Order: sequence, then C-alpha cells, then structure tokens
Amino acid sequence: MKIGIITIFNVNNYGAELQCYALYKKLQKMGYDSEIINYLFGINPKHKFDGEKRTVSISFKQIIKVKLLPIVQNLLCLFHPKNKKIRNQRFNVFHATYNHLTTTIYPSVKSLYYADFNYDIICVGSDQVWNYMKGYSLEPFFASFARKGTKKISYGSSIGLSSLSKEAESVFRNALKDFSSLSVREQQASVLLKKILHKEIDVVLDPTLLLNNKEWLEVAQFGMCPPNKYILVYIVTIKPCNYVLKLARHIAKQRNLQIVRICRDAYPEFSGNDVQEIMTAGPSDFVGLFSRAEFVVTNSFHGTVFSINFSKPFYSIIKKHHSTNSRLISILKKLNLENRIVPAGSPLPEIQDIDFSIPIERLNEERLHSVEYLRKALVDN
Repeated sequence: MKIGIITIFNVNNYGAELQCYALYKKLQKMGYDSEIINYLFGINPKHKFDGEKRTVSISFKQIIKVKLLPIVQNLLCLFHPKNKKIRNQRFNVFHATYNHLTTTIYPSVKSLYYADFNYDIICVGSDQVWNYMKGYSLEPFFASFARKGTKKISYGSSIGLSSLSKEAESVFRNALKDFSSLSVREQQASVLLKKILHKEIDVVLDPTLLLNNKEWLEVAQFGMCPPNKYILVYIVTIKPCNYVLKLARHIAKQRNLQIVRICRDAYPEFSGNDVQEIMTAGPSDFVGLFSRAEFVVTNSFHGTVFSINFSKPFYSIIKKHHSTNSRLISILKKLNLENRIVPAGSPLPEIQDIDFSIPIERLNEERLHSVEYLRKALVDN
C-alpha cells in the first residue's frame, strides 16, 4: 500500500513541523510506504489562493485577524533578516533530512485536483486541519481531491474548537461521510463529530506522542542548550502573555535556574535582561532544548506534550474560557496531569515536581491504543 499524508506543515511553526514528521516516521516504522504531500497551507507566503473559497463562513472580525497575523509576523521579521534566514535554513534542513516529501509542490487547493496521485490511502494528519476559524479552505483536509476508489482515513485530526456552527456541522457531515476511519486528537472533537455523524469517533494521541523520548533524541540538536541548568519558556501567542514569564521567574528564583525562551519567530520578544531569547532554533533545536530543560512553562499544546514525553516538570497556561483549550485539557486529563493547568492571571501555584510513573504508564497505554487504531484503519476495508 502507498500512503499519502496531508497535514499542515511548512508554516513556520515547531508543533506543525514535528507532528508531521512524527506521523510519517511512525508509518515508516510500521513498514508502510508513505510520503507527505507537499501542500502549501494558506498561511504559507507562497500559497496561491487561485479562486479558493472558505469552507465555512467566519465573522469579518475573524477574517481581519486571520489576514493580519502573517502580515504582522513578516513585518517584525523584516528587521531581523539574518535571523530569519538562519531559522528558515534549519527548518528546510530538518525536512530534507528527516521527511519524505512529494517532489512536486502543490501551492494551491486547485493544484491538488490536477495532481495524479496514485495512493491507495490518503491519511489526513493531525494538527488543527479542521479548524475553519483559521479562515482557509478545508478541502485538502477532507481529501476532496482524492481520485475515486482511494481510501480516506484521518489520524488525530483536530478541530481546535469547543463548538461548531450549524453551517460547519453540515459541511463536516457531508465531507466526512466517505472516510473509512476517523480519529481526532481531543475528546471535545469526538463529541462534536459523534453528534453529527451518529457514530463513535476514536480519540488518539497527537503524532508527536507516538514517538518516545529516545526516538525524539535521534533528531535532536543540543548546540543551543546553555551549559547551566535552565527553565524553558515557550509562548505561542503574538499578544504577550506576561503571566507565563511571571511564573517562570517565580520558579527560576526558587530553583536557581537560568531562564531560556524559544521565540515564536526570528525576532526578539523583549522578555527582559534576565531571559536568554533564542530566535533561530529549528525543529531539531526545539527538541533538544526541551530534552535538557529542568522545568518548562508554556501556553503551547506542543510545548506541553514535549514536556510530558521528556518527563519534565511543567505548567501549561491557558486563557480562561478559551475555545481552543479543549485539546490541551483532553490530553492532560487522559494522563492524570490536569493539575498542571494554570489559568492565566490566577495566583501563582505552589511549585511542585511531577511523579511521572502514572502519566507515563497511561501514555504507553494510549500509545498502544493509537497505533492499534492506525494499524486497523490502514488494513480494514
């Protein structure tokens, strides 16, 4: 069987790149002939819109937000071209070294329909591929371009929302009816899809958790890790989350740790003189920095799961009543780690380490379940 993976990657985001690699690597380890369809998602600056339409309507305010986000990032990077060049090179080297991409690049939704894919199976991968609030077409992630007779499955696809609009329910109902197997990354998404599809939807691990810490060390780079013990900070929002740094300073003072921050892009975040900011990390550096940290404070889903995989004490900061909290809460509840969730603005918690014996045991059980889902999805008619 030949498998084509379609997911979000090449979007200047550590979590997206690493989850893409992890799913490909797991399929390879399972003995399958697979490759990643080199589709440039809408946020990629080289994406061609070519008349594509949004799959689900969103508010004018959300449209503006979606359009402004990459513009703001690109403007900020204009002042740091050397950093940007180095960072991009490290992302490109990661793909060239560890991923198997299609030789053809597909810059638009339309280009996928013109492709002559000869896959037996198209696997819609993880990340927020079904989050219509991103404002881009979801057609690629419904595998609408697949030729007749191609089997469609999903692995850990994320909606990233706690509710669906009526229009979205109709779209998902029609688009997913011809998938032979469906799985999602968070419990809330399973509930939402069960309601509209009237069948059980499996909940599996994010692909990054399919690989254990030893497997991740195979792609890690350690050149950016400081010689002193450090607490790692990773903030994924452009709008500052000062609470994350406040908590990190509180822990650093108690534990006598240096503060290191992975910046979300190639420009400085102005965290303060007591924070070492890293602006040119590639995916391999990201993994290495997590593997050697003494403690982690993050508001990132993938920052959280890499902390878990490397058994690092951590706190995950969430915005109160935020629609995208479900994926983070889902995995932490599953692993008996929900006490590591800290709402932004709440009183600073009493700093505690983590006994990972039960979480790792549960993680191994979930890993077995997720691999079994994948194996069954690939071989069942």
